[in-house]
Amino acid sequence: MALTIRQVVALPDLGLRVLTPNSDLSRVVRWVATSELSDPGPWLDGDELLLTTGMRLRDDPDSCAAYAEAVMASGAAALGFGIGLTFDSVPHALLEAGQRIGLPIIEVPTPTPFVAVSKAVSRSLAAEEYEAAERSFGTQRSLIRAALKEGGDVNVVSLLARHVNGFAVCVDAAGGVRAASPPGAARRIGEWRAELERLRPQGVRASSVISNADEHVAIVPLGVKGGGDGFLILGASSALQANDVAVMNLAVSLLSWGLVRDAGRGSAWHRLAIDAIRREGSAQVPMAELGLGSLEHGSARIVLAIAAESADAGTVSHAGDHAGELAAAINALPSSIATALGDGQVLAFIPESVVARPDARKLLEEAGRAVVSGPVDLDDVPAVEATIVRARRTALSRPGLTRLDDASAIGLAGLVDPGTARAWAHEYLRGLRESSEGPELLVTLRAWLASHGQVDATGSSLGVHRHTVRHRLRRAEALLGRGLDDPQVRADLWFALGQVDP
Repeated sequence: MALTIRQVVALPDLGLRVLTPNSDLSRVVRWVATSELSDPGPWLDGDELLLTTGMRLRDDPDSCAAYAEAVMASGAAALGFGIGLTFDSVPHALLEAGQRIGLPIIEVPTPTPFVAVSKAVSRSLAAEEYEAAERSFGTQRSLIRAALKEGGDVNVVSLLARHVNGFAVCVDAAGGVRAASPPGAARRIGEWRAELERLRPQGVRASSVISNADEHVAIVPLGVKGGGDGFLILGASSALQANDVAVMNLAVSLLSWGLVRDAGRGSAWHRLAIDAIRREGSAQVPMAELGLGSLEHGSARIVLAIAAESADAGTVSHAGDHAGELAAAINALPSSIATALGDGQVLAFIPESVVARPDARKLLEEAGRAVVSGPVDLDDVPAVEATIVRARRTALSRPGLTRLDDASAIGLAGLVDPGTARAWAHEYLRGLRESSEGPELLVTLRAWLASHGQVDATGSSLGVHRHTVRHRLRRAEALLGRGLDDPQVRADLWFALGQVDP
């Protein structure tokens, strides 16, 4: 982030005054530095407002000219001269030198301490950075909504061009223009044709930046994998800042989905819509336009399923294929949306009325493991994420079809808020988790409790001697501060172990 000299001088309560006529007040100030060295250059990074009282400066033309030239060569944006200590006013010879070489010189009056200038600039830079971040987040939200509407590519390109106050062009693999903003930018495609030809054989990992004094152009490949499906060409008057790059990267992802949608529109856009709902809530997504109006107003059910062939350990070699088939089958249900997450897991949002249908129930029963939540408001992002976490844990621990709104089916763990249960479990097991022996002891406790407290059976399941099991149990008791003979401790421990990662 940066300010201009004009903005710095205008900061309130500092009394700063530009003393060099015709100075370029549009020069960028990125920080404030203080130095009394005759040559501060080695300790500057460029674009600073350099503050000095001129302690080493002699009031003669040669000394002032040498100092002004050293400051200018350092890349400093301007020189702030504090009066009232070494000099009662800025030396005339220094002003003449600054005017001659184009170095802006600013008077810092006696009542204004240098630290006040530094703090004011720092606050302004922080405010500007926060504003830029908020603008970036707002644009990213708008990009997601735009991509989900009809003509998404055109909408995304238009928003991106406005965000950088420049132009954006989306081209396909052959170099044909798919969208351009402003429309006239499409006529410039010939300028980048040679660069596109150079980048095309390098696939989705290749990108390029072309800069000159007036323009900064980024050329980024589009596509999910392989040789790429096109390019985004983004131009602005200056180099993109970090927030702008984040916006561009999101646009690249959205445009990449757009380029492959003809080959796999359903799976790609269902995944995109689910991601958007999880990130922004359904109120920020055109649900009705997507045919998902039945999922609004708190009537959605969240489903976490694991494909039958992938439900058990050691059988996940074809998890992606089976999960994709399950997701496609759920997407075929009315107003339902699903996507494969990996490791055979499928996440779906299904209307409450559809979940009750026999064909939907049969599909979920045949999945192998499936968990159906109670009604969830998809605009409540924290509630959505907490429900997904709870459903995933339940699906991994229980075969068959489980409904989270059926207390008799989900057991005690299902009655407790997942976040509360997890926080309690972490505190209960803190002594074990913070110990270097923790992982080994947690595994032993799980096996021991699963073996109904039988030491020999625990040793056999872990492949260790029974004396080793007994030693570990004593260490666990010491770290927990609780006796394992107490049935309440065993019950609490079993519940706690179920809430933390193995």
